[in-house]
Amino acid sequence: RFNEPVTGFDASDIVLTDANGTLGALTPNAERTLWTATFTPNANANDAANTISVNLAGVRDDAGNAGTGSASSANYSVDTVRPTATITLAD
Repeated sequence: RFNEPVTGFDASDIVLTDANGTLGALTPNAERTLWTATFTPNANANDAANTISVNLAGVRDDAGNAGTGSASSANYSVDTVRPTATITLAD
């Protein structure tokens, strides 16, 4: 969520290095302040420390001013490891 309408925001502005997943296409609301995408976690991942960051330098407001720095999500967990079971049979 941005505090004013933005342009130039696309997938190249998103840093997924510590995300353990991928994002689908970014879709803005009519005001271009709220952008959404579907997050798909990586298979067989189990990590309690994950974040998604946005490089704000690639984002501009309607006056053409570029953002500075970066913004990062709160920490979230990813667990896509399938459960396993061991069954022992005895006579």
